[in-house]
Amino acid sequence: MSSDIIGNSLRKYYKTFGMVNEGPPENLNISELFPSAINVDDINLIDRICNDSDAVNKFKECKDLVEKVANLLGDSNFMKEIDDSIINCTKSDKDHLTNGIFWHYLAYMLDPNLQKEFGYEIPIPGPLSDVTKKLLKVQGSLIFRLYISLVYMKEGPLIKMINQTAINQKPISQIGKKLFRCDYVRHLRNALAHSTFESTSFGIYFNDYGKFDTVASPEFLNFLTTWIMHLNLQCSMVIDFKI
Repeated sequence: MSSDIIGNSLRKYYKTFGMVNEGPPENLNISELFPSAINVDDINLIDRICNDSDAVNKFKECKDLVEKVANLLGDSNFMKEIDDSIINCTKSDKDHLTNGIFWHYLAYMLDPNLQKEFGYEIPIPGPLSDVTKKLLKVQGSLIFRLYISLVYMKEGPLIKMINQTAINQKPISQIGKKLFRCDYVRHLRNALAHSTFESTSFGIYFNDYGKFDTVASPEFLNFLTTWIMHLNLQCSMVIDFKI
């Protein structure tokens, strides 16, 4: 079998920055089957990112925190933390959470992977290939979800509640606070806010004004936004009983 330069770069990238089973399998020679599917600049980009120890370490820290949050939100303990610590909350707080959760759901429904399940298809005008259209839909859904999760929701009632609860040494809230404050999330939020991100063949490239750059895989971004919104949803449920 001939050397698979493209496939090896992709496998290394997804192994470093992706989720389980994301990326091409070991026995598939991407260079032979799809020699021009991915341009050289994109391959050079992920090769550089994979060799950037700062990008790798910040990603690992973020992924570890998301996994901890995911493992701790399976019961009502986080809601109890919030309920015990929050004395006053406003209708504006409730509306902020409700709006963000609803908009996140709408953005999630744009994912073409849900089209068969729900029996709909969002048309995209223009002479684009089916592969390109699907890529744009997947990444568009993720961008909208990220913006709601990391920009709109970041300075809202969720972080206010987590900060108040973390002061009381509540363990889940402390981990949630660390997730929002970790460097990886901070850089993604800055890139979103300043529009310094772009689509690539295998993920979304974020550049925080040259201070940090990375390529985030679709499955990891889905993982990140899903559990941040679970934090918001549980906070919203607590507020519903207080107002």
